[in-house]
This record gives sequence, structure tokens and C-alpha cells, in this order.
Amino acid sequence: MKIIITAGGTSERIDDVRMITNSSTGRLGYAIGRAFADKYGGRIEKIYYLHGLRAAYVESSIVEPIAIEGVADLQRQLERLLTEEKIDAVIHAMAVSDYIVNEVTTLDRLRGTEDPENPAELSGNKISSDIDDLVIHMKRSPKVINMIKKASPQTLLMGFKLLSGVPHEELIDVGYRLMEKNDCDFVLANDLKKIGKDFHRGYLIHRDKTYDIMETNEEIADMIARRVMERSFS
Repeated sequence: MKIIITAGGTSERIDDVRMITNSSTGRLGYAIGRAFADKYGGRIEKIYYLHGLRAAYVESSIVEPIAIEGVADLQRQLERLLTEEKIDAVIHAMAVSDYIVNEVTTLDRLRGTEDPENPAELSGNKISSDIDDLVIHMKRSPKVINMIKKASPQTLLMGFKLLSGVPHEELIDVGYRLMEKNDCDFVLANDLKKIGKDFHRGYLIHRDKTYDIMETNEEIADMIARRVMERSFS
């Protein structure tokens, strides 16, 4: 059995030294990888662990860590693995950037008031820190989850949905819509307001809209690993 786990957050470059990223730590993805490696390592040939630059990866003889920078990097690695390997499951826990950098300019340049004798220097490896009104134009990034089942229809897909401060019914409904839209087999829905240092309320939604309830990262990780292995060997 071969599986892919994505974890942590993507980062989009502004220049060679600056990036836009998100607050994902990769802790849940790490716990999931640990659960698979520790409890089911004897039945798994390979775990491809695609992780954000700031996220730790699981160290195990069956784990191949692959560092991921931006959305394009993630998409390229997933497409490569899904076409070159027989992947049994993808646990897509990574917090993927919704927007990517399209262009860097200045407010004066947009307004047409830039001094032609002293234009802002925006080229090169590092944008000058002397610019007072830097403007970063971003565009929507492609939905990576949408391409997984298209590239490999037989692969089990675990999606994740994080909202913040919403009613329980809405959280389940939004998670289920994600499942339907992307042909997921399961979706882990959670609310940022119910995640803390020692607790993490999660709902693992099934195809029939029933769900498992977990209270910590470790419980979520164990349940995800268990459900994936049950489905794979049923």
C-alpha cells in the first residue's frame, strides 16, 4: 500500500527573501503520519509525506519526505506521484494558499503618479525596502484537491475543511459539500474556535453524512488512519 499525506502550509514568493504564507503548523498532518507509520507500518510500503517548509516531517523507514513551497510545487508533485505510482490513498491535510502572487507594483505606479526620473526598482532578487507603498496583486490559486481524483480515480481521498466560529450544522454541511464537489471518500471538518493546545474537536464525515467525533489531534489521527485502512482492506 502506498499513501500520500500533505501537511503544513504552502508559501508564495514575493521575491527571493519574502513569502506570504499561513499559520498552519502541520501538527495534525504530523500526527496522522505518525499514526499510519506506528500502527500500520507493516502493511504500508511507502508514505509520501509532502510537507510545508516550516512543518516537521515524520521520520520512518517507510516515509519519504518531500518539501513543498508553493501551490504550483504541490500540484506538480501530486501529479507526478499520482501518474507514476499506484497510490491507494491521499490524506490532503495541507493548508493550501487560496491566493498566489501575480504581480508586485506600487500605489504611485497604479495611480500614474510615479516620478519617471526615480521609478521604484521592483526587479532583481530582492525588492528594495525603501519603497513606501508596495502593492502585491494576488490571484486565486487552482484548487489542488479538485485534480486528485481526476488524476487517479481509484485513489481514496481524504479532504479537510476548516471554518471559524460557525454553527455545527453549517460546519457539517460545508464539509459535505466539499466531499461532493471533489469526490472525497471522507472529509475532516473542524472549527478554528474549537482548536487549542490540548484539544481539537473534529468531525470525520462519511459518504452517508454520518460522522465520527474526536477531541484531540491524536484521536483524529488514529480515526483517520483506521478508516483509511478499513476501507482499503475491506
